[in-house]
Amino acid sequence: ILQLAPRARPLLLGGDHSCAWPAVKALHDAGRRFCIVQPDAHTDLLSERLGVQICFATWTYHANELLGRGGRVIQVGVRASQRPKEHWESSFGVRQFWADEIRADPAGSLDRVLDAVRATGLPAYLSNDIDGTDASVADACGTPEHDGLEPHWVRELIARLGKEAGLVGADVMEVAPELARHDDGATVALAADYVRDSLHALLASPP
Repeated sequence: ILQLAPRARPLLLGGDHSCAWPAVKALHDAGRRFCIVQPDAHTDLLSERLGVQICFATWTYHANELLGRGGRVIQVGVRASQRPKEHWESSFGVRQFWADEIRADPAGSLDRVLDAVRATGLPAYLSNDIDGTDASVADACGTPEHDGLEPHWVRELIARLGKEAGLVGADVMEVAPELARHDDGATVALAADYVRDSLHALLASPP
């Protein structure tokens, strides 16, 4: 697709979060320069998992290496981690905004995330894991986590990325209706909102 239309902006629906890797790799190989903004409860920064190089728990590690580190991976909503924020930022050169700090100051945190994107000088690829959103409204996924991001915050993030930074691509990942614990279609409805918002943001981005 990128060979036929070099300025194409993919919008992917997933699926295991490793589904983001082919889009990121293809955009990079096509010469596009970008950062990654990743709403997610987890870091996905393992170099390998059970001998598997590319999977849901490792794709961000490889994307971060591909992009050259330097704060080009910006993770928001992290809260399920065996190591503290300082470990990930110092060891891998990522930027992280954990869920507790976002929930404590939603408006200020949103500004700081956009500042981190602007600091790269690059447009963004948005990789939106549904488990970044709080499990009370998004439990139809493999690993729902409580105390997460509020949907209105994520939707505002998407809109502002399109207007203020520009998007080279986007996805919504890890939606699994058959794994719903207590929801009656709310996760799917929210994911549809995120897809619609991402499409609007892609269209609003500079050419």
